[in-house]
Amino acid sequence: MKQYLKQFATSKWFDVLGVVLVVGIAISAGYLNSRLEKFVDWGPWTALVPFGLISVINVGISMLSTRFTGQLNKWGNYLGIVNTILSGAIDFILGNKAAIITYPVTFIIYTFAIKKWKASHEGIPNTMNPSQKRLVASIITIIAFTISSVANYIGFGGHMNFLSILTTIVFAFSLIANLFNALKLDTQWPFWMIYNIVQLLKAFTQGNFANVGKYIFYIVNAMGALLFWKDKEKVSLLSK
Repeated sequence: MKQYLKQFATSKWFDVLGVVLVVGIAISAGYLNSRLEKFVDWGPWTALVPFGLISVINVGISMLSTRFTGQLNKWGNYLGIVNTILSGAIDFILGNKAAIITYPVTFIIYTFAIKKWKASHEGIPNTMNPSQKRLVASIITIIAFTISSVANYIGFGGHMNFLSILTTIVFAFSLIANLFNALKLDTQWPFWMIYNIVQLLKAFTQGNFANVGKYIFYIVNAMGALLFWKDKEKVSLLSK
């Protein structure tokens, strides 16, 4: 089973399948032909902006970023930067007013990740002993939930309802995972699993069954990536 999960995480065929899956879901949701004017009225020029096409391309970029990161490919972080910029703009336009605060934080983390990965051995994760990981995990969790709570409280104008609380929790888990990614530690993958499980439950609750398949794919990918990173971590420890 472990071998199949690792093959899933590293297979180029599943890279293609993942992109086809998320792009297909985005197109089936009716995003492809929508224009910016459907969502905001910023002048006549909004009728010329292919908002739907940009959104569809962005979900493909997001999938490739996730897949490449799981394969210890540095291009995952570069695509993550592009995805962060596009996703932040899209979320803000669709009504997530906290996006103007939360996405710049993610952007900064990705720039740090690019620098950190460049300074490390290519194709091999960084390592920490279990006690160090627990300490770092505790600090990162406190920082992530604090930043997410403050950012979303400001972004939602102090009106904390079910949606804003859920957004706060989801963003906090993504922050934790992204911070561990910036440190190039395999600890990111359990947090990505939690993040995607929450998103999966959210999709079920909303009746968005198209997204169910997407998040199941992401969960399996996170499991395989964790095993793959663990193998590479052993290689790193043996070489020391």
